[in-house]
Amino acid sequence: MSFVYKNISGVNRNENIVHYSHTLDSSSLSSIKIVSGSISESYWNSLNVLFYTSGSPTLNNIINGVDQFDLPHTNFTIQNTQNPQHVNKFHGYPSSSIFPISQYYYGDGIRRGSFQLTDLNNTNSSGDNPIIKDDGYGNLYSTNAGHSQSAATHASSSDNYIGNIFYNWGFAVITETGSWSGSVDYSDLGTNYEVKFDSINTIYTDEYTITIKPDEFNHSMNHTLRDFSSGSGLTMPANSASFLGEASDLKPEFTSSDFQPYITHIHLYDNGNLIEPAITAKLPKPVRVSDKISNKFIIKLDK
Repeated sequence: MSFVYKNISGVNRNENIVHYSHTLDSSSLSSIKIVSGSISESYWNSLNVLFYTSGSPTLNNIINGVDQFDLPHTNFTIQNTQNPQHVNKFHGYPSSSIFPISQYYYGDGIRRGSFQLTDLNNTNSSGDNPIIKDDGYGNLYSTNAGHSQSAATHASSSDNYIGNIFYNWGFAVITETGSWSGSVDYSDLGTNYEVKFDSINTIYTDEYTITIKPDEFNHSMNHTLRDFSSGSGLTMPANSASFLGEASDLKPEFTSSDFQPYITHIHLYDNGNLIEPAITAKLPKPVRVSDKISNKFIIKLDK
């Protein structure tokens, strides 16, 4: 029995998380200076409402006597009781710098603990550039600051942190306005810098399973197996123009019961369109169709 088409045996979709390392500089990643009530105030207001629990009366969204936007779970701040994202240096620190990263680079998000910003314009007395990293919980801190608010606490604590990073939205904010080294303030950073981080990307792999039984696809479509009928008077290559239409007999060496065709390509078609394949899989090497057992082919397609 010869088959040309059959239904796919099964379809599965798998998700794989991969990370890519990126290095960007100020020529491809522009920072934005904001000052509440003055420079780029709309950015400050947007951050205030969406990420820093605004409670603005203009929202007028009172539930049980409480403005809904005063509740931590209603904004995009990371909620983690054991390792919280500190936001206490946004209100009262009206000057900030935003470092927005295009989704083209960060994909599905920034990998926690991979962000590093190195300012290239400023140095301390030892010639060191300011280095800022994230702590994996949404807080930014400097690894080499000469000045700290509380030496007894971790560098990214509520006293010492200098800004925030929002991993799923691809941007960092420096909110601290104090001193990094005595002669350099955090508000001085963000003109010439380098940013390194790992992006998070989800690759979806569709798997199509095709099962060929021993009595299926045992008719080869390869014209080179065929020859002109005996007595036709046609020969190759003299009658090559008639070969495809009239060469209907298998060559003698392919008529043995031991002969089985080989599969070199598998075409997948859309329903209702059996003319042009939607997907063509070319096998690494021809696979012989067995007349004893079923053959199973798995085609993987990354999206």
